[in-house]
Amino acid sequence: MPRFVLSLLLCVLCGAAGIGASALAANSELSRCLDAATILGAGGDVSNQELKAAQSACARLKQSSPDRRTLARIDRAAETIDEEVQRRQAASR
Repeated sequence: MPRFVLSLLLCVLCGAAGIGASALAANSELSRCLDAATILGAGGDVSNQELKAAQSACARLKQSSPDRRTLARIDRAAETIDEEVQRRQAASR
């Protein structure tokens, strides 16, 4: 019986760790998306590499956003980032 309880406890803890890791990854994606848009909105500069990473993060978040309020923030951030990408592409021509 004690082995069973210990096994069950370990399974629960491993499952919780997996969920926690997934939540951390989503939080990182959200930060990448929103931070870049905030910097651009404030007139700051974001490197091309950071801009592409933020654009990808926003696209992934749009597909898996948990609620409407967060999705609205992601949509606004994605719009800001997309406009900056288009501006840079037009300037490089």
